[in-house]
This record gives sequence, C-alpha cells and structure tokens, in this order.
Amino acid sequence: MPEIIKKRIVGKSTLTKKSKKRRNWVLIIALIGFSLYIALMIVDQQIKISEARSELSDLNKTISLQKIKNEELKTIADSVDSDDLSSFSDYIERVARKDLDYVKNGEVVFINIAGD
Repeated sequence: MPEIIKKRIVGKSTLTKKSKKRRNWVLIIALIGFSLYIALMIVDQQIKISEARSELSDLNKTISLQKIKNEELKTIADSVDSDDLSSFSDYIERVARKDLDYVKNGEVVFINIAGD
C-alpha cells in the first residue's frame, strides 16, 4: 500500500508543475499584452499632445496678428482730431459698408439674383 500512495503523490506533483508552467505562460502573455497596450496609449497621447501644440501655435499667431490690427486701429483713433472727425467717420462708414455689408436706416437694398 505505501507504494500506491507514493505514485499518487508523484502524479499530483507532475500535474501541478504542468499547470504552473501553463499559468506562467498565461501570465507572460498577459504582461506582454498589457505592455503593448500601455505603449500604444503613450504613443497616442504623444500624437494628441503634438496636435494640440500645433493648434496652440496657430492660435498664438492669430492672436498676435489681431493685436497688430488692434494697435493700428488704436493709432488711427488716437490720431483723429476734432477737425478730422468727418474724415474718420467717413472712413468708418466706408469700412462698414464695404467690408461688413452694413446699410443705413431707410436705405433700400437691391440684390442681383442673376449673379452678374
């Protein structure tokens, strides 16, 4: 009888070694998969960061251009004397009509639907 018990114990120990090896492979595959996932997420975040930086750069350029335009308009507004008020108001009216498509109260606007 003691021989049978030894065989069963030896048999169980070989089964547990195989299952441990299988668990080790599963663990290794899971770690590799997780590592690849983390690496891909880092690359994706770096791409998003670079896109956001380029957008920020474009917006900063737009802001600087707008500041230059504002300074020019402020210079024009500051240089207007009471004598030049009529010429300044003419300038404002011309810009409003031409660039902004404004009209005075009571004016009739005709639209050419032919497109010519």
